[in-house]
Amino acid sequence: MSDHDISIDEKRVYAEQTGTETLLVGTDRGLAAVAISGDQIGEFALLTTTEVRDVAVSDGTAAVADREDVRTTDAGRNAVGGDPTFTETGFGDAVAVGYDDDTLLATGPEGRVAARDGDVWDDRGIAPEARRADGSLLATVDGVYRVTDDDVVHAGLDDVNDVSGAGPWAATDDGAYRLGNGWLAERDGRATAVAARADHAAAIVDDTLYEHDGDGWRERACPLTDLADVDYGAGALYAADSTGTVAVDAGHGWRTRTIGLPGVAAVAAVADER
Repeated sequence: MSDHDISIDEKRVYAEQTGTETLLVGTDRGLAAVAISGDQIGEFALLTTTEVRDVAVSDGTAAVADREDVRTTDAGRNAVGGDPTFTETGFGDAVAVGYDDDTLLATGPEGRVAARDGDVWDDRGIAPEARRADGSLLATVDGVYRVTDDDVVHAGLDDVNDVSGAGPWAATDDGAYRLGNGWLAERDGRATAVAARADHAAAIVDDTLYEHDGDGWRERACPLTDLADVDYGAGALYAADSTGTVAVDAGHGWRTRTIGLPGVAAVAAVADER
């Protein structure tokens, strides 16, 4: 079913009952925001026009890593149809960004890792060729790195494409791994993205979306191909492909919408105030 088949009044009532989220989509052409209500995909807007490498969220605030700077924004609150504010942090060119609790971490293309302390960046160490970040973890060509209060330490694996601080989980060229008594192989294949929430995890492995529900992995038949990223929202699973189509499944099957922005690098869901 297309979202255009649903009346405006029906969408309004549904939004009042379920609440809304904003899906932030980092692309080659900038940061886009897509309004989501349950499994209804609404309007979208292009918020920036600089290539985005990574996106992270914490308590309604988002951080965006692009080739010019790390910018923080309240985009989750009023991104579509509003006037979100973006604040430059002075980090410079960034390839990965994440929140460790409420501490903002960023990594540059040369491997510099720093934490935001008030209005300044505090250098923590070096992590070569970082790809993604989540929590205190960095996914790099050399494996997983963990950012501590005063250092950046190698935490295992190799050729890591993505990490989830919840779990923790890692997506590598050899498969999806979960941290237990060391890193435990959970799913073979080339894993390019991973996300987790509570006792659920989702991973893109060999361009197929899988979900772990605590008992084991199962394929989540997704209408997209060439999958770029996946994330959990409040009661929904989101996915996006490299060409700029987003999909949401809130328990009633997938719905999709094309936003027409290719080169998707990352997605992140932000809960809106009701």
